[in-house]
Amino acid sequence: MTMNSDELLAIQGIPTFLRAPQGRIEDLKEGMIAIAGVVYDLSSTSKIGARFAPRAIRMESGYSAGAFNRNGDILEVTSGQRMKSPDTVKIIDLGDLQVFPVQWEKTAEALRESMRGIALTGALPVILGGDHFITYPLVQGFADAVKERKGKKIGYIQFSSQLDLGDQDPVWGDVWRGATARRIIDTGAVDTSNMVWVGTKGYVRSDQWELAHELDLKVFTLDDIRQQGIVSVAQQAVEIAGEGCDSVYVSVDHDVLEGGYMSMTDAPSFDGMTDAELIEAIGVLRMTNVGAMDVVGMNPAVDWVGAIGQRFATWLIVKFISRTVLNWV
Repeated sequence: MTMNSDELLAIQGIPTFLRAPQGRIEDLKEGMIAIAGVVYDLSSTSKIGARFAPRAIRMESGYSAGAFNRNGDILEVTSGQRMKSPDTVKIIDLGDLQVFPVQWEKTAEALRESMRGIALTGALPVILGGDHFITYPLVQGFADAVKERKGKKIGYIQFSSQLDLGDQDPVWGDVWRGATARRIIDTGAVDTSNMVWVGTKGYVRSDQWELAHELDLKVFTLDDIRQQGIVSVAQQAVEIAGEGCDSVYVSVDHDVLEGGYMSMTDAPSFDGMTDAELIEAIGVLRMTNVGAMDVVGMNPAVDWVGAIGQRFATWLIVKFISRTVLNWV
């Protein structure tokens, strides 16, 4: 006998995201949410372990599933928004996309084609990473699909402590997380005028900072957030990224957060955005033409405070998809 999902404990059942049904790309339709994991982290220059994040996030999302899988009204306290009859059928968990750990070029092509296939259906892709380097082939695939479907281009917003504008590293070579945004630019997937960085802070390599100025890239530093407020920064970011575009891709690297709020990263920092600021920013973006999001850089292998990273990732995604999945009154 199959148990009613309303009656399951958080630790019961198949660990899909929010206990959503499993499916394939062929099952997706316009307006659905497509959850997919990418278990790749060999581009990390610090502690390996982000490959375990997709499964960890799915496991912990079980603790949030009850609120969204039962009948009755739900009230989002911060906004006062009332929601009725959650439609979890709109969410399909595709499982993990194919990767080839020691063959990056083959992995990149597989991720690009998978993202293209998902986005061509009109579903909203939400990717559970994985290290941040996976973002660049995913952006390529999303750009391919948007161009095929609508004929225009995409914008890109990156929440990260770093610029990721490096090229070839003397130790790590071409495949390293510090080159993520540089590869997006090099491939031409996004025009530089539609690329925005949010939360950059700490120390960055001078050559990357000079390249950012040379290309006139828009970078909102942590100080900008403190001075202008996260709502204003998020609004400006999506306006710049979306100018002349059909859709915007958002990449959220956990390292953008203050280490006191988020220690489950390869290299936690001593300053950064607060968890509340990042959630508030996603609350702004969910009301815009953002058409895809990844959540990367969370490393459960260095978790010593009790699954905060994966629970935060779950809540961030719920915030992002709630407008699509829930019937707002």
